[in-house]
This record gives sequence, C-alpha cells and structure tokens, in this order.
Amino acid sequence: MYRRLAMAQRLSLVPLPLALLAVVLLLSLGARVAWLGSPCRSPCRSADDHLLVFDEVYYVNAARVIAGIPPPADQKYTGTPLGDDPNAEHPQLVKLLVAGSIELLGDRPLAWRLPSLLLGSLAIIGMFVLARAAGGGAWLALAAAGLMAADNLLLVHGRIATLDVPVVALMIFSVALYVRRRPVWAGLLIGVGSCLKLVAPYALLALALLELLRVREVPRVRFARLGACVTSAVAVFIALLAVMDQIAPPYDATSAKVLGTSPFRHLAHILSYGANQTSPHGAQGIASYPWTWLVDFKPITYLNINPARPAPGLYNVHPAAHFLGMISPAIMLLALPALLWIVWEMLRSRGRSLAASVSRMRTTRAGEVPAVALAWSLGTFLPFVVLSLAFERTSYIYYMVVVMPGIYLAVAYLLARARRRRALLALWAVLLLGTVVAMYPFTPVP
Repeated sequence: MYRRLAMAQRLSLVPLPLALLAVVLLLSLGARVAWLGSPCRSPCRSADDHLLVFDEVYYVNAARVIAGIPPPADQKYTGTPLGDDPNAEHPQLVKLLVAGSIELLGDRPLAWRLPSLLLGSLAIIGMFVLARAAGGGAWLALAAAGLMAADNLLLVHGRIATLDVPVVALMIFSVALYVRRRPVWAGLLIGVGSCLKLVAPYALLALALLELLRVREVPRVRFARLGACVTSAVAVFIALLAVMDQIAPPYDATSAKVLGTSPFRHLAHILSYGANQTSPHGAQGIASYPWTWLVDFKPITYLNINPARPAPGLYNVHPAAHFLGMISPAIMLLALPALLWIVWEMLRSRGRSLAASVSRMRTTRAGEVPAVALAWSLGTFLPFVVLSLAFERTSYIYYMVVVMPGIYLAVAYLLARARRRRALLALWAVLLLGTVVAMYPFTPVP
C-alpha cells in the first residue's frame, strides 16, 4: 500500500513532456519492432527465408562474413574470406555491431536489426536532448522528438540494418554536447560516428556555421572551441579505424584484395570508392538530385511484396509489405517555410539590441534552437549539393536521414511560434498522423 503510494507520488513528479516523450519512444519502438522478421518465404524456417530489405544485402552479409558465417550462395560477398570486412567502402563499426549481435542472438532478423532499433530510439531521445541543450522549452523539444518518431524515413531505417540511423544518433548527441560547450566530447562522438558512416564529419560543418552565427562571441574563442572539436574527432576516428582494421581487416570484394591494416590506406579506399560513384549522364534509376529531396521527389521503393501478384523471385513471400524510402510529406510541407522563417527572423533581429534579443529568446523559450536548426540543415545538406554539382556524385533521397534533425528542429520551432493557430495545427497534426499510418510498411495501401 505504502509502496504504491510512494510510486504514485514519484510518478506525479515527472513533468508531462517527459512522460509524453516516454510514450512516443514506446510507440516508435513498438512500430519498428512489429513484424520485424517479415517479409518471409513460406514456410519461414531458416534465416535465409527472411528477406533482406534494400542495402541490408550489403551490411548483413558483410556482418555474417565478419562473424565467420558464409552468406547464402545467391547473396552478396559469397566466397570472401571469413573474418574480413568485404564491405570495405564503409568503416566497420555498424557491421561489427551487427556481427556481435549475430554471435549473441544467432543469425536471425532480430540480431541483424537490433543496433538500428536501439540507436533509432536513442536518436529520438537525442532530439529532445539537443533541443533542450539549445535552450528550447520542454514542449518544443518534445515536438522535435515526436517529429523524428513520426517520420517514415526514420521509421523504416530505424528497423533495418543500414548505417544511416546509427550515425545520425551519434551526430545528434555530438552537436548537443557542443552546444553545451563540451567541444572535446562532441569531437569524440563525431569521431566514433565517422566509424559508423563517413557522413558524420558533416556535423563539423554544421558546427562551423553555428559558430559563424554566434556573432556576439569573441572570434578567437569560437575558433579555439571548433578547433578542439575537430582535433578530437580526427584523432578518435583514425585511432578507432586502426583498431577496427585489426579486428576485421578491410577486403575489397571488387578486386578480391585485402587492403591491409593501415587506417590511412583504408580511408583512401573509402574516399576513392565514393569519388567513383558518379552520374555523368544525370540521375538514373533510383538516384536523384539533392535539391529535389526538399519536395520529396523520386522516393525509393526498398521492397514491395504483393502476395496476390508476386514479382519474379518473390513467390510465396508473406505478408504484403511496402517499404518506402520517403520523408513524411507533412513534415516536408513545413520544412522550407520553417527554415525561411528562421532566416527572416535572424535578419530582422540584427537591428535589435543585445538585451532585447536575449529578452525575446527567453520569452519564446527558443534559445539557440533557430541557429542550431539552420546550421544543421545547411551544414549537412550543402555538401551533397556541392558534390552533385561539382563532381556529379550519385545521390539518393535517403541521404536526407542526416539532414532531417535540423528540419525537425526548424519545424518544431515554427509550430511553437504558431501555437495560437490551433485549428491549422490540428489539421496539420491529422495529416502527419495519417501519413504515419498510410506509409507504414505493413499498411495494406497500394
């Protein structure tokens, strides 16, 4: 009796936004865990019967090779040396996590997808932490976390074994640490994140833009802080890559050559591989140009299962499923308006006094949220634009996974500023929830 009363008293002390954040996390995790082993070929008795979704064909099979398990004969990396990493065009860390999960839980879907499940939830928590670190109120932070949880791109990548959600989780926490004036720790996380996927350094570009926006701080202080972050990131990345090259030596499956254990040679191979991924004749197939992502142009069908009309090679596969690589249209509807609103507010506030600006930030409970949102969005998006325009690099809409945290923050800020327009917000919320249901991989919608 007394224990129940004490528990009730403790729960009553939990702020409502935190309680709702817990609900969001549980709903998101439940949506990503549901039907985790599907689709599957009947009678679905072995690991080979479970279908791999999209780029899982690379990363799951690479993890199998690292774990000493030969991939099926019709899969990627068959015949490559066991114990090596045949997916040498990317750092090993995600594949090592999946390989460890396979050794712990066996070669099955839960093992393949567990790192993305856990780090997907961590990324949602990170959105709340980042918004609060930037000075946003608890409700604004909850909105940013909720937007990430409701985004189809996060939901799909948060339940399949790819590199994108793990790296964005570490990027979010690294920027949160930097905003909290912990540049060395921020750099450490960026260095570790770079060993997940080599887009984590885009966070450094975002931080550089953030420092440019901090016009009231001494330039020398800003430069020293950013320098400490960059130095820490580079040192941790090289050191960790060297360790991973010893654990799972990189193997170039294309040329059938072991790259050795030099982190610099491995890094050169990663950069060379990326530089050769070009589209000189324009975006073909599922590829698209970065500027089209802002209007959700050219989504990618990762996997489509229609048991009534099965595609070749997908006979006797159940249940019906439609894995779509596409950002939630409701979020993208407000993305550009939110970013333009932030730019307009910043330009308008340049004439205000310091005291007036600080007073206004306290009133709106936004702090540095607008600056962080803009810096993240530009710092992570512009590299894709430059690579596409200057080097004809091939790009895909799912690359927006690492850009979206800035957009979640921007849209959450816009929603906070428009909180008095309740009818419009309610209509938009219905649209958002509707897209969550309609785009869910196992919703029976064509």
